[in-house]
Amino acid sequence: MQDTVRVNGIVLSAMPVGEADRRILLYTKELGRISCFVRGARKPTSPFVGKTRPFSFGRFDLYPGRDAMNLQAAEITEYFEPLASDPLLSAYGSCVLELTSRVGQENSDGTLLLTLVYYALLALMKQHMAPELTWTVFQAKVLEYEGLMPSFSACMKCGKPLKTGVFKPSYLGPLCLTCAPEGSEYPLSESTLYAFTFVRNEAPNRLFSFALSEAVFSEFRQVVRFLRGRMLSRSLSSEELLEVFQKQ
Repeated sequence: MQDTVRVNGIVLSAMPVGEADRRILLYTKELGRISCFVRGARKPTSPFVGKTRPFSFGRFDLYPGRDAMNLQAAEITEYFEPLASDPLLSAYGSCVLELTSRVGQENSDGTLLLTLVYYALLALMKQHMAPELTWTVFQAKVLEYEGLMPSFSACMKCGKPLKTGVFKPSYLGPLCLTCAPEGSEYPLSESTLYAFTFVRNEAPNRLFSFALSEAVFSEFRQVVRFLRGRMLSRSLSSEELLEVFQKQ
């Protein structure tokens, strides 16, 4: 048997395999996204019963198998229990995990994204800010990491600094009011521009710490949704569940 590899990460998803086993998807600092097989994880006496559930964050010892890595040991440092016990917060947290599984790459340095995931879930758990804002800010930061978030400091057409403006889909960025065509769909107030600049510049541990008015959040969210729609080929199934809870 080859030597084990220790990774730090979080369980993104888990699915049953056979009668008692489980396959989990990890996102790790050292190796990015990893599919991992856990023998006997669904047996009541297994030490992995709770350690291989989504939201479990900690250290995992893996060894290579024929088709996937195998879990040998796990030490969980944070279960994010409040997320698991609150249906609405769990839905938001599931969105965070699913988006991570969609954009996270295998055999890559996962430090930035894993850190962002940790602080986003912590913000949801401790309710540092409104859950929907936390989820939207998380998406915006992912867009930045993916190189899909434009700078909101200057007009993309004339280059002049922006105080207010609009987001122009065909430019994939902001325009000043002088350059913007009449009737543009995505207005950008001064506060919205500042929110985008803040998200772009702040580290994850300082990111989830502000509030937006309803009007500013509406502007912020619609631009994030547009840009995320260009990043993903299909919608997130977790958001369908989230919509159900939001309507209740």
